[in-house]
Amino acid sequence: MTSPPGLPEFDLPMVFADEVAGLGFQAGTFRVALAANVVDETGQSHLTKSGFLILSPDAMLHLRSQVDQMLLELASRGVLNLRPDKLDG
Repeated sequence: MTSPPGLPEFDLPMVFADEVAGLGFQAGTFRVALAANVVDETGQSHLTKSGFLILSPDAMLHLRSQVDQMLLELASRGVLNLRPDKLDG
């Protein structure tokens, strides 16, 4: 599968997530557990593990910077609202 527009070309599988199921720091790396909602044959939705993202501290800082930039851009376009009451989990 080719990469989406704006991303480098990597021929790797993609992992989808609806939620961050957990975040930890172990053995010098950040570990982000991802989960996705899937619908079974009865139509019931269940949260299931979808993958891990394992990052060095430098990569985690870079990811944070990029996500912050994306959030600010989405807020400036009116796509989302960064009011504090929306960020309280």
